[in-house]
Amino acid sequence: MTEAPCERRTSPSKRMRLDVTASDFAELEHLHPYGALPGGNVFFAEQARSAIRPSDLLPDDDAWLHILGYCNGRDLGCLVRSCRYFYVAGHSPELWRDLVLRQCEKRAIRNVGPTWKDTYVKLFYSETIPPHRPMSIPGIYSDTLYRLHSCRSFSIPKVWLDRSPTDTLERVSVNDLTVSQFKSRYEKPNIPVLIEGAAKDWKAFERWNRPEYLLQHAAGRTFRTTSGVAPLPGNFSLDAYLKYCESTILEEAPLYLFDRTALEPGSHLWNDYMEDLKSSCPYWDPELMKSNGHDLFQVLGEGRRPDHTWLIAGPKRSGSVFHIDPNCTHAWNAAICGRKRWIFYPPGVTPPGVHPSADGDEVTLPLSVGEWIFQFWDEHMQRKQSAPLHERPLECTAMPGDVIFVPHGWWHLVVNLDKMNIAITHNYVSDSNLSNTLKFLETKVDQISGCRDREESIKPEHLSEEFKKALKQQVPELLSEALKVPTWTCRAWKDAEAPKKSVIEQAKEAGPCPSFSFSFL
Repeated sequence: MTEAPCERRTSPSKRMRLDVTASDFAELEHLHPYGALPGGNVFFAEQARSAIRPSDLLPDDDAWLHILGYCNGRDLGCLVRSCRYFYVAGHSPELWRDLVLRQCEKRAIRNVGPTWKDTYVKLFYSETIPPHRPMSIPGIYSDTLYRLHSCRSFSIPKVWLDRSPTDTLERVSVNDLTVSQFKSRYEKPNIPVLIEGAAKDWKAFERWNRPEYLLQHAAGRTFRTTSGVAPLPGNFSLDAYLKYCESTILEEAPLYLFDRTALEPGSHLWNDYMEDLKSSCPYWDPELMKSNGHDLFQVLGEGRRPDHTWLIAGPKRSGSVFHIDPNCTHAWNAAICGRKRWIFYPPGVTPPGVHPSADGDEVTLPLSVGEWIFQFWDEHMQRKQSAPLHERPLECTAMPGDVIFVPHGWWHLVVNLDKMNIAITHNYVSDSNLSNTLKFLETKVDQISGCRDREESIKPEHLSEEFKKALKQQVPELLSEALKVPTWTCRAWKDAEAPKKSVIEQAKEAGPCPSFSFSFL
């Protein structure tokens, strides 16, 4: 009989609750492919003496995984045959992923196998070697190995898969939203909203759900993928990336296709949505910049402006950990294929587990969606239920065809819920956030992104000056209004505080004071 991890069971009555609890994620979709179990299970093992725990070898398996990360493919392949523990630890997908990415730094990944180890073998040895078949090894008890697997295999709560009362983000039908309503109700007051069905009539919505169509129009090019825990980005052919997404043994934070060049103006994929966007969501029509005050970075010219539009794709449980969008921009995100769960925290309200530096230049936080869920979900639910109303997080599931408006300064986390998820996202500046963007470009130069690695783009140290110059030439009235705003209007940012003066400096400024002496009565 196969030993299973000790799990905390919940009663049927609790499962009927609408709010998602931490236990809803704990029933993993798959057992660990190599049989690793939580460390505490060793106390219930029938043959505890034969159990192997990391403390038997080194203080913990984080140390072992770090050591194994120095192995090349041949050495790691030999090591996994030396003992039970190394067989399980040495097949961690992160180890083989890092080997592939480091050796493919300057080449595209065009062939993948069922696991990262198979991909390594295909790329650097032989495509005819049969795929690796994981064996379940008894007696391996490791919290680290089991946690990594839990983060890549946690259950998706059923209430997330459809519209439900757990959704607290406002929804509005695309047919009920005019340009003036969008700007007055959401963009100007900086409030996120889900626009139902906004992308359902786009050609992209029908065409991109057919893999053969995407493969036809992506032939010969590669797509950039990233992960918060991967040492390097990976460049995949689309065919190889789609096969990677089908794997059942992905890493803790799967590689996320986040490509800035796939939707360049005039490209075939760009034509699949742009005219339809103008029709269904005229408030985001780039041609109405002067009359509508939308997408003001256009004044710089296409190649000179910061990156702004991305094609996004990823497998189930991939996504983005908490972040604020770059350069003080708003964004819209259209779900073309697959469902997405969104969690928002208002500007100035830091999500649990997220620790930004005082100037916002650095952020410490869990590096995967799964890790954040397992560590901080209970605290998140407490805030959702009991924090002051203006500080409570908002949640929703975006169904295919829905579009989310993401205002500037809002923290947000996104989880992909289906086997394959494809989206379009666009970041922009409008008259509603222009004053804050100008302050950001002037005072947060080190945090400006999207223009450092392209030769034709305006570099961060010149972006503020060039943006103001172009605004003055093309939309001077908008620039004039924005410059009249003296302070930040979004709580995500604040003016730098003057350094505190020392006690001596304060005393000097206070002037002469009466002398002090001890007096005994």
